[in-house]
Amino acid sequence: MEFFVTDDQVKLGYSDKGSGIPVVLIAGYSAPATSWYDQEKVLLQHGYRVIAFDRRSHGSSDNPTSGQDMVTQGRDLDALIRHLKIEKAFLIGQSQGASTMWAYISEFGTTHLHGLISIDQTPKMLNSEDWPYGMVGLNMETRPTYFDKPLPKPNKKLPNLMIVFMMLARGLKYLKFDREGTKPLLLDHADADWRETLKHTDVPVLFVAGSESPFWPKEHAVASAALCPKGESAIVEGSGHAVNWECPKEFDRLMLAFLSKVNGRS
Repeated sequence: MEFFVTDDQVKLGYSDKGSGIPVVLIAGYSAPATSWYDQEKVLLQHGYRVIAFDRRSHGSSDNPTSGQDMVTQGRDLDALIRHLKIEKAFLIGQSQGASTMWAYISEFGTTHLHGLISIDQTPKMLNSEDWPYGMVGLNMETRPTYFDKPLPKPNKKLPNLMIVFMMLARGLKYLKFDREGTKPLLLDHADADWRETLKHTDVPVLFVAGSESPFWPKEHAVASAALCPKGESAIVEGSGHAVNWECPKEFDRLMLAFLSKVNGRS
């Protein structure tokens, strides 16, 4: 892992491999950058530069008490892009990593982006009359105590064993996570509504959903794509929440096809 320091003096880790068009990989809540082993390998084989980012309080990065909110997550992503002097990149985010993309775009726009892939993350987790695609059972009434109990098991299938093996092989020090300390981040994530940001995202976006995700109905992908000027969606049958772990071959096909198609437009 390599490191840089943000304006508020937080050391953040990332890996940077290959050359070509940059693809920044942003894992979900509690997941480290090393969880992208399969996608990293496939993207490198196809000539992309691959940057896997450990967000604040995840994996190899510092775990400060400050900045436990989505706005800071977006600013940290901007700091990474500036640190690496990236002119244009693809962003691929899973779960809360996808919300980090929206937090970035809401403040910094799409100037440095070719396109995005969101993996099984609804843009609004609180269910409401105008958005029934939020987290199962989460609404304004249940919100005060919803996260006091454990969340459902995210996976429908066992994660690909090679991914798990390579995460462990790369070092336990890159797997650390403070669940209690990051609870404010989780709550801020749950309260966010990125639908207006989606409407103003003028680059291609692919929303991928797992058909068996326990967190939200798969229809969130179609509904989200409809909000974006250049949105499209795909459902991976049989997958739970961690589509890139559970069904890496299926996800990789979608990922490569999308990147190739957008490259042709660029």
